[in-house]
Amino acid sequence: MVNASKAPISTSETGEDGDEHPAALKSSQAYSLLMDVLLYTYAVYIHSHEIEERSVNMTVESFPVQLQGWAHCYVQGDPTVRAFYDYPPFGEEDRRWRELQNYDFKRDHLRKALYQYHQKYDHRAKALEQIDKLQDERSVVVVGGQQAGLLTGPIYTISKALSVLLKAEEEEKKLGIPVLPIFWIAGEDHDWEEVNHIFVHNHDGGVSKIKYEGRTNTGAPVSEQPIDLPAMQWWLQSVFRNYRETPYSRRLHDQLASFAKQSANVSDFFAEVMLWLFRRQGLVLIDPQQPLFRQLMTDTWTQLIEDNDQVRRAFTSAQESVERVNDTRAFLEATEDHTHLFYSAEGKREKLVAHPDGELSLHNGLYKMSRADWLREAKNHPEKFSANVYTRPLVQEMLLPVLTFVAGPGEAAYWSMVGPLFHHYGRRVPPVAPRAQHTYVDRKSEKTLDAEGLSVNEVANEGASTYANALEEKNRKLDTENLFQKSLALAGEGQQMLANALYELAPSEERYVEKNYQRMQEVFQDLQQRIEQKQLEDIKPKVDNVQQLEQRLYPNKQPQERVLNIVQFLNEYGEDRLLALFDQVKSETFCHQFIYL
Repeated sequence: MVNASKAPISTSETGEDGDEHPAALKSSQAYSLLMDVLLYTYAVYIHSHEIEERSVNMTVESFPVQLQGWAHCYVQGDPTVRAFYDYPPFGEEDRRWRELQNYDFKRDHLRKALYQYHQKYDHRAKALEQIDKLQDERSVVVVGGQQAGLLTGPIYTISKALSVLLKAEEEEKKLGIPVLPIFWIAGEDHDWEEVNHIFVHNHDGGVSKIKYEGRTNTGAPVSEQPIDLPAMQWWLQSVFRNYRETPYSRRLHDQLASFAKQSANVSDFFAEVMLWLFRRQGLVLIDPQQPLFRQLMTDTWTQLIEDNDQVRRAFTSAQESVERVNDTRAFLEATEDHTHLFYSAEGKREKLVAHPDGELSLHNGLYKMSRADWLREAKNHPEKFSANVYTRPLVQEMLLPVLTFVAGPGEAAYWSMVGPLFHHYGRRVPPVAPRAQHTYVDRKSEKTLDAEGLSVNEVANEGASTYANALEEKNRKLDTENLFQKSLALAGEGQQMLANALYELAPSEERYVEKNYQRMQEVFQDLQQRIEQKQLEDIKPKVDNVQQLEQRLYPNKQPQERVLNIVQFLNEYGEDRLLALFDQVKSETFCHQFIYL
């Protein structure tokens, strides 16, 4: 390959007008340099046309989504499961919109808070345009969310954001009203171990976990976890050291490092990357941990405190109903005294519990006060309160005019439990629309799929180990395990004869005999492995390709979207390719989409 870093032709060998002198062309060194430049120019030309051709041929293939358990029954329309929801997942958005017209929303306050929140981020222009839609009293939102993972976390975060954007666009056209796509950053979550790492494909083709080891505030919400810049820079370098170096690596690394540098905390870093990735579409973000949004939730906190007996009964009722139908434990569990609220005390997010005497306190017994005192605290310091996974849907409902909630399979299941809580406050649960599933198919994987005649859908959901094993079995002429066992048995007989002779002379030599047998066993195992290697030598490249295919599409025996991170593909194919790809993905119901890079 031509080295792109070669210097251009020296000015001492060109005329003043830039044309080469005939004499200079006779110089072998100059001629070599000229040929390098011409070859490099040709290579760039070919590369650019390959990219253009691949962009034209980029395809998205869809299959019915494969789900298990409750989520499967929900998607299939099982009436027993659907009875736990107030709307079907799709098809009744117009009825939902009419319902929302009966409620008052602080659209102007929300618009100003969202506008203020986005000011600190670089790629906010399109998001601000979306936020302005709230000036229309008919406006509604499609919302979905996820924890603030490093570099956006697993790929399903991207899938959820795309689903929100596509659903909002679709309903805006269909209903003829403004629809905002909002991504709810679960910045109040404090399970740091879930978000402090990513998985990457390393140079050996395996999957490595790269964990960020920076300074953290134990027990604090993710939105309050600071960026330890030296540690973050080191972590980013570790991530990129595991990636294959490409023409996009340096620019991508520098862009992400820049976002980290200007972020005060992990949620800010997440927001910068998400707004950058979806800057063409205008994804709107909301981090409910931010005080300006918490202020808008004041009434909700006071209602949940005042009615907490009913809130806890609603949870118990939902729990019992789901367990009766599902014949297993409910999707959400909580102690009977859990208020389903959290309170921030001394930098930690603590569970708020109810006592038999009607008072509330932290789970460790601190701050035990009457409900009247807690109501005052909620009014004076709403930024200290946050919802748990059960009350979060209601908080969204009270803050946002939610047309549709876009859910992952687990969320779709536990939203079946929020009906009694919504109904207590005279609300209906919005349509819960399962997000699309996406798998990114790189060019090498596509070639292997074609060469072996494998189904991309089967590999992505079940792996390819069975096929790889079948390839080996088909090419295995000798049963090396059987040979090993027979050979070891024969040699063992001879070894035992010698051992018995030794014992007659020195009965204490038993340990020596055991070590001798182990060495013999190792020699036979080495021979077995050598035979195995030789008989599978011809098929090994194909088996390696199939195993690499599985690691790409079904890494660690899990769906790709639950393990890998989108930055892997940004590094391999470039920002422009991925952004163009996002524009090509279409909204499809209950589908697993395979995106061919």
